[in-house]
Amino acid sequence: MVAQRKRRLLIACVTALLLLQGAVTARPLRVLMVVTGEGHDVAGLSSTLLWILKRHDEVQVTTARELNAQNLPNVDSLVLFAPGTALNEAQRSALHEFIQRGGGLVYLHTSPVSPSAEQTLGNVVVEILQPRHPIMQGIASFQITDAPIKYEGTVPGDIEVLARQRDGQALAWAQRMGRGRVFMTALGHSSSAWGHPRFQQLILNAVYWCAGRKPPQPRTPRPPKGFVSLFNGVNLEGWGEVGPPCWSVQDGVIQCSGLGESTGWLRSNRMYRDFILRLEYRIAPGGNSGIFLRAPHYGRSSRLGMELQIQDDGTSPPSNTCTSAVYSVVTPRVNPARPAGEWNQVEITLKDRHLRVVWNGQLVHDINLDDPALSANLPRTHLLYRRPNWGYIGLQNHRSLVEFRNIFLKELQ
Repeated sequence: MVAQRKRRLLIACVTALLLLQGAVTARPLRVLMVVTGEGHDVAGLSSTLLWILKRHDEVQVTTARELNAQNLPNVDSLVLFAPGTALNEAQRSALHEFIQRGGGLVYLHTSPVSPSAEQTLGNVVVEILQPRHPIMQGIASFQITDAPIKYEGTVPGDIEVLARQRDGQALAWAQRMGRGRVFMTALGHSSSAWGHPRFQQLILNAVYWCAGRKPPQPRTPRPPKGFVSLFNGVNLEGWGEVGPPCWSVQDGVIQCSGLGESTGWLRSNRMYRDFILRLEYRIAPGGNSGIFLRAPHYGRSSRLGMELQIQDDGTSPPSNTCTSAVYSVVTPRVNPARPAGEWNQVEITLKDRHLRVVWNGQLVHDINLDDPALSANLPRTHLLYRRPNWGYIGLQNHRSLVEFRNIFLKELQ
């Protein structure tokens, strides 16, 4: 009896410990972002950094124009971009204290020694030296368009070099200081570097490592009961690319890079008739994309099928070209778009000729496609009653950066 009570007590203690560990892991990763420096596109870099950091829901980002002791408390990792900016004594003291007590510093586009020449863009081959280091997990050597680095000295001996150029110059290094951690990289001079997926992954991994955390691993999405997942979280199996190659899977999401000379789309391998489709997306500042429904393989998908518009236009009034509109035909009840870089939730129900759309919890469409009022005064190419009853599901490449995840579908009888 006593042995049983002891065993139950031990199980309870272990369970409590596991729950406590889960609670700690679930705590948001608090990141402070400071971007400054003359001669750089501060606004553009800030937007790109926010895009990278907000890919993970558990990351909470605050921004500040300058570094000081008041904005460092309650921060796990500080992301600093300040090339050519000298920290004053108070800032250096605050930063040193922050790191010593366990904070993490991710210092971008810097070096431990002064560059010997002006930085000009060129091809930089990034060779990974420490592939087992947590910051380098999942990152193979790559080539990037950035400013080649030339130093007048060597990297201090107490720094662990993680990546270098082919000529041996260090490009990324890490260091433990007191209870804290520091990551620095000389990369990040050009927008082309910031758009590279491996450089983006490098930044995310560094933010987690400097905070003493492990980044979440991509998992196969779990569909709700009765649904199937159209995206496995790893690759584009089940999808076909139409148009220029710009689609990939990055860190558990489908990404359209927006790079290319023309538009296109990513379509499901199967055609569907009646279904409920749920998905999440986020669009970059100024971006444009869409969700195609019952679209044919050939021809204009938004005319021969249907397109629900996606834009960075959350402050605009409803129109037939705003976010969630049936493109160029039906204006939604409200413009439900969230700010650029934020995840949006969409649920689309197509049953026979009935379309119902809920966008970020707001009902934006509940219509009969054959309603004469919806096709009144429209060109022949826009008539809704001519749209087909089945076709492909598609994600639009409109030459904008956009990401999709948690794509679930339930076919209706």
